Amino acid sequence: MSRSKPFSGRFMRAGLCVVALLAQACAPGDSGVPEPADIIGFAPGEDFKLANYGPIAEYFVALAASTDRMVLEQIGESTRGEPLYLAAISTPANLARMDRYKEITRTLAYARDPDGGYGTILPEDEARALAQEGKAIVWIDGGLHATEVAHGQVMPEMAHYFVTDESPETQDIRENTILLLMANINPDGLDIVADWYMSNVGTEFEMSRVPELYHHYIGHDNNRDWFMLTQVETQAVTRQLYHNWFPQIVYNQHQTGPFPGRIWMPPFANPVNPNLDPLLVSSLNQMGHSMRKRFDVEGKPGVSSGIVYDLWWNGSMRGGPDYHNMLGFLTETAGAGYATPRCYDDIPETFGARSGDLPALTPSTNYNNPWLGGCWHIRDAMDYMMTAAKAVAATGAKLKEEYLFNHYWMGRRQIERGMAAEGGPFAYVLDPSASHDASSVVEFMDLMSQSGIEFLLADEGFRAGGQDFPAGSYVIPPQAFRPYVVDLMEPKDFPDRRQYPGGPPIPPYDMTGYELRFQMGLEVVNVDEPFEMPLGEWGVVSSAVGSVTGTGSAGYLLDGTSNWVYRGLREYLAGGGELFRATRSLSTAAGNVAEVPAGAFWLPGLSEDEAGRLSSDFGLTLTGLPAAPAADALAVVRAPRVAIYRSWRAPMPEGWTRWVLDEYGIAWQNVWDADIQGGALSEFDVIVLPAQEESGIRDGNAPGSMPEQYVGGLGAEGAAALRSFVEDGGWLVAFDAAVDYAISTFALPFRNRTRGVSSQDFFLPGSIIRLEVDPTHPLGYGMDADAVTLFARSQVLEPTVRRPGVSTPVCYPETDYLVSGWTLGGDEYLAGQTAAAQVAVGSGQVVLFAFTPHFRGQPRNTFKLLFNALWGAATEDLPMGAGAACGANR
Repeated sequence: MSRSKPFSGRFMRAGLCVVALLAQACAPGDSGVPEPADIIGFAPGEDFKLANYGPIAEYFVALAASTDRMVLEQIGESTRGEPLYLAAISTPANLARMDRYKEITRTLAYARDPDGGYGTILPEDEARALAQEGKAIVWIDGGLHATEVAHGQVMPEMAHYFVTDESPETQDIRENTILLLMANINPDGLDIVADWYMSNVGTEFEMSRVPELYHHYIGHDNNRDWFMLTQVETQAVTRQLYHNWFPQIVYNQHQTGPFPGRIWMPPFANPVNPNLDPLLVSSLNQMGHSMRKRFDVEGKPGVSSGIVYDLWWNGSMRGGPDYHNMLGFLTETAGAGYATPRCYDDIPETFGARSGDLPALTPSTNYNNPWLGGCWHIRDAMDYMMTAAKAVAATGAKLKEEYLFNHYWMGRRQIERGMAAEGGPFAYVLDPSASHDASSVVEFMDLMSQSGIEFLLADEGFRAGGQDFPAGSYVIPPQAFRPYVVDLMEPKDFPDRRQYPGGPPIPPYDMTGYELRFQMGLEVVNVDEPFEMPLGEWGVVSSAVGSVTGTGSAGYLLDGTSNWVYRGLREYLAGGGELFRATRSLSTAAGNVAEVPAGAFWLPGLSEDEAGRLSSDFGLTLTGLPAAPAADALAVVRAPRVAIYRSWRAPMPEGWTRWVLDEYGIAWQNVWDADIQGGALSEFDVIVLPAQEESGIRDGNAPGSMPEQYVGGLGAEGAAALRSFVEDGGWLVAFDAAVDYAISTFALPFRNRTRGVSSQDFFLPGSIIRLEVDPTHPLGYGMDADAVTLFARSQVLEPTVRRPGVSTPVCYPETDYLVSGWTLGGDEYLAGQTAAAQVAVGSGQVVLFAFTPHFRGQPRNTFKLLFNALWGAATEDLPMGAGAACGANR
């Protein structure tokens, strides 16, 4: 049986060259500073060649060892254990005073007087003096999206240039900035892509797509992880941005922009998020114009701006810094086609239709020097990236004092806005005990801590906004990074924008509503009036949200409302404990716990010490009982045996599913097309179909498009095997777009109301939608009856016929369904319809989720829907419940 072990034909690394180089055996230039080719074996930028991460990392190590102008730090490890390197380049004198310059940038970023109490703003004259003393911190990274190969290959050249170049401009850059170059944010992805491409160069599959995710878990979504911070690479970079360096400029490189443009750069397209400071937006515009001017001086055509990429969403690598008053921006350089050159002679008349056409053949303000065609090599893309990097660094050096002071000025203004409760409340207060799942409050506050947000954990009860709060509550007060907090708290109203009057919507770059306040199911109190801060600890997060009540002579009931339950159960079951699940609410008469809702776990014979350890280690709530619950209220349960279908088309939701299960302690195995077609599925209780279109599951990659072992999908043979698996008692769980495959394969009595519907009639590209959940149904165990989901071009189910064995425990509301974002046609296509259904098929069950309850690892309030579907498959005699029909179908 195949497990999670994708293609990885890694090439041998040039590990010995570093040692040899330092002994002058790798023939560096006369300066003693190695050229990239000395380590890598060729100069990156040659056609048909890609270097993987090993030689690139070794080049950075060798470069740092050869010069006093660069300091190299390992800031973490990748998911697969590669070192993450960050180079600081400046003058030797500046590097010797790095700690002082970090102190300056931190002080200016937070805009607080470090010697004053809470709310004391740094005086302007002191800020100006610090801005004069300090150095601008300029961040440039490469490699985030590994299939965009040029920026991963250019970083050694970029480091070499800024270390060795002696032009007056570069000397000024080293004198007035500390330039931070991230060798590669996603080294695992670089190895996957480079190894795949180099193994296929010169064959018919030279340009074939990589048949696995180019990040172990989340592929391209590693640029969608910058407020949820689920991945170790994201966390490592976040520490540098918001705890260590506090850069004024964060430049994130990408490929590829709208064709035929050769590079996209700021200014951004509309809309602009109203939570951003206006000085941030104008500064981004200024930076973009400075960059464009350099391209014009160098005679490099094809620079576009003002289309496609907007300033609305907070979740990208360049987006998060904007909400910290840092200039976060990207470029999109042409040519994400590996290292194989391409030639173009058919240039369209216009481009950028997503957000307003630009003329492609004649100059305009946002495309003033059109590129009229020709051949494009990886070297061309790297040259454009070098020009952009030089422009960014030179602008940072020239305006270093302005950037440093403006960082302070924006932070100060945000503190003052918070004190006046403008654009949001004075403070947010979170009492973990008030939220349905206290663990989500802990996880949210940990995210705030990682993101550099200031908050207080109260040691005492206090009163604010006419309400009493207990000790253990969190207070998020006015602060410099307030835009980040408000953006993740307050609902949004995305503007209705059309490509032309009455025409299709202009899609957002990503999400239109995404607030963690809603996705994580947090009970948050907005306090508008200033109040005296209670005594407490700043920046401390406590995971002590569990409790143990009752004597427990017979055992303990484990409340199922916490997502952390499954981590605790993994340890409990590993010790050989028996496990049951309550199929109805149970009275306890234990202390203040009068009743435990359906879905609780019964752990017979658990000792008081063991209960205390589960509570303290995993933040769980347990209630001891002197006698076991009635047998007819319990169902025997064990850990589910989970299979996750993994297609060679490598959809990101598959990787996200693996990550969530790993994070919460649920074991799984991958099954591929051949595994399912072989029919040896009896070792599993449940098979998961992550979100993927029906044709991708059924047909896979087309014959001739890939090496033979990677083509084809499940086909008729796989569909028949899945039907046999379910009819024999197995469960199949399908998410989002995969519901179409499940409906057709099992002839289920539902249709997808959104399938084939034009975006002019129904369009919900990424908004937060309410859900109505039946918490007495096994799929809804532990859920709040009022939940939300992130509907990202998701699905809507409608029953086609009435038949026994069908329940619909999750519905879209008939009215008031939009929480945040934007929707078109929701009243007609979504309101009152089915969001999740369970259908008996033979002796088994098929579960349909019209959305993904674990989308990008964000909606913690719906994770239990996923967990319940998996654990339900391993529960004996679980009552399915009737599940009342959703409103529009009653």
